[in-house]
Formats: sequence, structure tokens, C-alpha cells
Amino acid sequence: MRKLLAIARREFRATAANKTFVIMTLLGPFLILAVSVLPGLLSNTPGALNSGKPMAMMAPNPMVAQTLAPALEAQGYASVSFDDAAAAKEGVLAGDYAGFIEVPAAWPDEEARYYSVSATEISFFSGLEAILGGLATSVRVGQAGLTQEQAALLNLRPEFSVVKLGAGGEEEQKGAEDFMGILFTALGFVMLIYMTVLLYGQMIGRSVVQEKTNKTVEVMLSSVSSRQLMFGKILGLGLAGLLQYAVWMGMATALIHLIGPAMNVSLPASISMANFGWLVLFFVLAFFLYAGGYAALGAAAEDEHHLGQLAWPLLVFLIVPLVLISPMVMNPGSPIVVALSYFPMTSPIVMLVRLLVSTPAWWELALCLGLLAITVYGMAVLAAKIFRVGILMSGKRPSFGEVLRWARVR
Repeated sequence: MRKLLAIARREFRATAANKTFVIMTLLGPFLILAVSVLPGLLSNTPGALNSGKPMAMMAPNPMVAQTLAPALEAQGYASVSFDDAAAAKEGVLAGDYAGFIEVPAAWPDEEARYYSVSATEISFFSGLEAILGGLATSVRVGQAGLTQEQAALLNLRPEFSVVKLGAGGEEEQKGAEDFMGILFTALGFVMLIYMTVLLYGQMIGRSVVQEKTNKTVEVMLSSVSSRQLMFGKILGLGLAGLLQYAVWMGMATALIHLIGPAMNVSLPASISMANFGWLVLFFVLAFFLYAGGYAALGAAAEDEHHLGQLAWPLLVFLIVPLVLISPMVMNPGSPIVVALSYFPMTSPIVMLVRLLVSTPAWWELALCLGLLAITVYGMAVLAAKIFRVGILMSGKRPSFGEVLRWARVR
């Protein structure tokens, strides 16, 4: 035990006592949020990504022009009226205007068009289409000879609300802002687990490969066993990871209880200390699960390039939940999501997302955590066997199948 702790202390110091670790600990959450959350926030903020150029518009119907002008201003565009469509298109091509909206005099019997050099501003022209759709209804109602009161009644949308049911029968009204809050929180949490587990897993694998390549491991194995060496490395890096998460939890506590209220910023309900606790728990389980796999594959690899080839199955299990974040948030009870929340290789991320959306039944959490704990133990046993065989083997590049067969060696 003393030797194992000595190795763990050495790995912890080598990881935590450097400038890169300190910088990433302080800036890591902000970088991850910038990658995962900021693009969504910008895309849902009117005018945030506008070029600052005005929008050309040709709308002979005064009612259309009077409706579109304030709508464009709300999106951050100043509108410039044109009588010549060709001149407006030339202005767009020359870069003088962000785009050109053409609503013919015979509209809504003739189609309206939006011109731009990219035609990819989907959020803008989708909103424009919705505005023109509502306006077309008003025009056609007027053409039918109905009074303004009748037209207003026909255009009046009935109220509709989304209500979340709690386990105790309580009801909580939700809206689009709540969905976006959960989605962005899920993105941030998933990116934190994905990046840290992948980073520390690769650090363990590369550390083993480097020590194996420069023959340092032979000297170390003269005083410690292969099992002590492997678990010491995993424990040391795991403690460094927990230190990093402890700093992040301190920053999160300050954000929730001090900075947020002081700046009068309302945080999403999903950003809570309870959810941060689940984040740390699933990180710990995911770390030990994947760290064992990377340590074993590092011992089997001839170099870092070979390690990347052997480790692709582990990477796939991390990537699959990452690309399914939106479906998981929108359909947390679907059979695929539920199955992935039980499957140990994906459950740390998927079950965390399910917890952010709506708390699963207690037995589901117990089943998930139980399967994860059993798999972590099984991975540790499997990795120790592979590590013992592969750490002193050189001159051969085993395949992934061969590496798994080493686990049968007693």
C-alpha cells in the first residue's frame, strides 16, 4: 500500500504542479462553456451575429412595409426601401446590404422572396416567413369582408402552456427558456465530463507508453508490481481530477450564491448544487472506468500512434452520447436513451442528462450506479491482467483482439 501511495503521490505532483494544470483549472469551465453554450446563445440572440449592414426591402404594399420595418429593427437590421429589385440585388452582391426582401404588390397571391449571398440565415428567414404568414392571414381575412373585430378574433391564438409534473403531484409551468436552460446546462456538463475523462485517460495511456518506450518502467518494476504501478498512476491522476473539480465546484458555488444574485442574473433551475454533485459522482465513475482501459491499452501499445489506434473503441463510447445531447434532452424516456443510461460505457453521460431533465425513478439510478460500479471493478481486473502482460512486451504491435486475449492469461 505504501508503494502504491508513493506512485500516486508522484503522479499527482507531476500533473497538478505545473502551469498548464493551473491554467486549465481556472479557465477550463469558461473554455468549455464557450465551445458548447456560447454558439447556441448567440444563435438565439437577435442581432448578436449580425454583420451590421442594413437590409434592403421592396414592398409596394404599405401595410407590409410598416410591419416588416419594426420586425427587422428588432433583429438588429436597419431597413432601406427600394423600387428596383435589380439594384437591390446588386447592392447585396456588392456587400452593401445583408440581404434583400422582395414582397410583390400581388402578395400573398404571389410568393415573397429573400435574397442573400449565402442563403443560410435559417433563423432569420424562418422568422421572416412566420411574420409574413401571420400578415397574409390578416390580409385574406380583410379580403373576405370581415370586420376588424372578427379578423382579430380569427387571428387570436388560444393559450397553450407546458406543465412539468413532479413525483409528488406538484405542477410547474415551463417554456422555451426553461428548455434552453436545460439544454445549455446539459451541453456544459457533458462537455466537462467528456473533455476531462478523455484528457486524463489519454494522459495515463501516454504516460505508460513513454515510460515503456524509454525503459523507465523496467526500473520501476524492480521495486513495485505491475498492479501497484497501474493503480498508482490511476489514483494519482484521479486525485488531480478531483482537485480540479473541487475548484470548479467552488467557482460554481460562488456563481450560484454570490455572483448571480449580486449581478441580478437569473440562472436556470438546472444549475444547482445537487446537479453539480451528480456531475462529480459520474465523473469519478467515468474516470476510473476509462482510466483502466487507457492504462491497459497504453501498456499494450508500441507508441502513441499505436495507442490511438487501439483506443478508438473507448473513444466511440464517449462520442455517442455527445452527439445525442439534443435528442436526449427532448426525449429522455425513449427506449434508446433509457438503454444508454443503463449501459455502463455511456451511462455516466446519459444518466446525468436524464437527471437534468427529470429525475428518474430511484431504482433506475440504483441500477445505473450498481452496473457502473461492477463494470469499474471488472475493468480494473481486466486492465491489470493486460497491463501485466503488455508492459514489458516490445517489438510487436498487437491488435485490439490480441490485447483482449491477454486478459485470459492467469
